[in-house]
Amino acid sequence: MLFSNLPAQFSLADGRVLQIEAVPENAAVQLHRLELAAHSHPMSETLFRDNLARYHALGIKLDDHWAGFSLISMVVGEAELLDYVVDPKLQGQGVGRGFLEWIVEQLSPVAERFYLEVRASNEAAIALYEATGFAEMGMRPNYYPAKKGREDAILMAMELFS
Repeated sequence: MLFSNLPAQFSLADGRVLQIEAVPENAAVQLHRLELAAHSHPMSETLFRDNLARYHALGIKLDDHWAGFSLISMVVGEAELLDYVVDPKLQGQGVGRGFLEWIVEQLSPVAERFYLEVRASNEAAIALYEATGFAEMGMRPNYYPAKKGREDAILMAMELFS
């Protein structure tokens, strides 16, 4: 297992503590609700369940309620952040940054690079990724579906060091 030191936790600046754990199968419905709330074009529940089973799925809890999750792929020393969601009610409070920094710390000994794609219009996510150490490395034109056609994806990556 890629993340063998679970459960784990991290603290926010205001003292709140979030639990990090492997996502159990019975959490799929609750986490899919977060997916629906956070993304303009979310995955179907079937695809979401398949991805929870296929990839490294980490969830975060605040006061025993799911606050977010990530799906990570790991292939030959390269990690990719496939999906990253923080409950919209908790965004802007350091939850996303704390969780992402924890993930980067855990991946550093086992991966050389960490990749992701983000909607070009998602300024808050881009700022989070840049603050965490990701840099833009390219663009995928017309990659994502959008309300009025298609939207570009920005490719970002960071080098990891153990």
